Amino acid sequence: MGGESISSSSTELRVLLGRERAKVRAIQDIGAALGSTINLDELLSLIMNRISNIMFAERSTLYLLDDERNELWSKIAQESEVTEIRMKVGEGIAGWVAEHGEVLNIPDAYDDRRFDPAWDLRSGYRTSTILSVPMKNQHGRTIGVTQCLNKTDGPFTADDEALLLALAAQAAITIENSKLFLSMVRKNFELMEIKEQLESKVHELDVLFDITSHSAQSGDLESLLLGTIERALVALDCERASVLLQKRESADLKVAAAMDREGNALPRYSVPAGVGICGWVVQENEAASVVDAKEDPRYAKGLEEHSGFAPQSVLCMPMRFDDGMGVLELFDKRGTDAGFDDADVRLAGVIAGQLQQLINLARAKAVRAREDRLSNIGQALSGVLHDMKTPMTVISGYLQLLREEEDPERRERHAGIALRQVELINTMTQETLAFARGETKLWVRKVYLHRYFREVAEHVRRDLAARSVEVKLTLEDRGIAYFDEAKIQRVVHNLARNAAEAIGEEAGVFEIHVSRRESDNALLIACRDDGPGVPDAIRERLFDSFITHGKKGGTGLGLAIAKKAAEDHGGGISCESEPGSTVFTITLPTPGEGSD
Repeated sequence: MGGESISSSSTELRVLLGRERAKVRAIQDIGAALGSTINLDELLSLIMNRISNIMFAERSTLYLLDDERNELWSKIAQESEVTEIRMKVGEGIAGWVAEHGEVLNIPDAYDDRRFDPAWDLRSGYRTSTILSVPMKNQHGRTIGVTQCLNKTDGPFTADDEALLLALAAQAAITIENSKLFLSMVRKNFELMEIKEQLESKVHELDVLFDITSHSAQSGDLESLLLGTIERALVALDCERASVLLQKRESADLKVAAAMDREGNALPRYSVPAGVGICGWVVQENEAASVVDAKEDPRYAKGLEEHSGFAPQSVLCMPMRFDDGMGVLELFDKRGTDAGFDDADVRLAGVIAGQLQQLINLARAKAVRAREDRLSNIGQALSGVLHDMKTPMTVISGYLQLLREEEDPERRERHAGIALRQVELINTMTQETLAFARGETKLWVRKVYLHRYFREVAEHVRRDLAARSVEVKLTLEDRGIAYFDEAKIQRVVHNLARNAAEAIGEEAGVFEIHVSRRESDNALLIACRDDGPGVPDAIRERLFDSFITHGKKGGTGLGLAIAKKAAEDHGGGISCESEPGSTVFTITLPTPGEGSD
């Protein structure tokens, strides 16, 4: 009897030892299996297969917690046809465990009010014993539930609880790591996409900066278009490019600029409205990317003889302006038969948008320049008419003298003076025409100061003969200088006429004083009068155009013209005024050595 008892005990021990060894091997298998995949579905399947074996359970299910929906879900259920189970946290045995974070070991499921038999009724399976434990991560937070059903050799024990808790903790850490790894992989992909997008944006910005920098240096629309085409060819790696703009008088397109990869200019031609791919782009106001142009029904073969080539791939981007449409056209993507890709289309759209803005700005600038020129021409004409008063007065006076003078020599001298005034009027006319053409020109000559200013003073006397104004001339420098005689004469006459207007009916003095500045040898022409002085109301804006004060018939251009003439010579004009003394000083720099 004693021997049989010892033998029976030995057998039981061997069985128990075999089970424990099997558990250890199963745990080792789980560890190895958990490191063999990062796919969550495969991971759940591996875990539950091993847990069922270790726990001697008929079925095992691992539920994961969906925080956003507050649900438990499982895609793996052994020997079940259902691939996904979902339940609210708090519902059923697993839901209760997820909500409370505690172990449930139920020897008879149908005696526990938390058990929901609906699944048994649908599947025909009979649940008896249940062991359900929370899966907690390293921070103690429940991330799911591991549940075993129907242990094969009786109810689940306390040792089973400890074992399943250990397995659940190991599974929880592995699942968390898998989620973290997958999250990092997704983030890496997202970062790579963001990196590619940033690189694309940086490339676009580089192209736009290059185009904008070139446009700032472009003197006209054609150089702007050619510079943009040149940069588009490089940025989009294609063989040829062109810009077509609608004609003002029709809807036809005309090639405004065209270039190939080597920088050679391409033929310019017109495209009738609606013809070709570019015509379609204008009509529909949509981009067009064509892999094989000849197979596209919109392609116009007749344009080949005008363009001088037959394109393979074509990319056309529409441009809209205030007065019509345009097209940026790119031909033959290099290094591929697939034509232009989506990135090319985006970049071409960016370039076309920038070019559209630059063309609009260039056209608006040209319009403003024309308007400004017309305005300036009007002001120049006003100035010329204003200044013609003096030579016309002189001519009129000397013609009267000629009519009365019998001495041939004096008649000759009077006629010469009148002719020089005619020459002055002719010079004014030439200056106005030069200004209208955008030219600025000074007729700088050697001037003998003594002879020149004596003649200017004489003309001023005759101009002011009807007024009680004494004209004086003081020449501290009687040598030579270099300036535009006609312009400086106009300045002095304008100052003299302004002085006479200021003096009014009273007797007064207007003095022309010519000297040199010691520091730089600049010529100083000071015009002084003893009138009431410059009114405070206009003192700050004295040299602005159209500024006048109480002068009947005045245009407000005299001092503005004087300032412009002085500045054209590289000098300037200043004013010092108080009641009884007003002095306008014109400063003319001395030219460098070698002047004639």
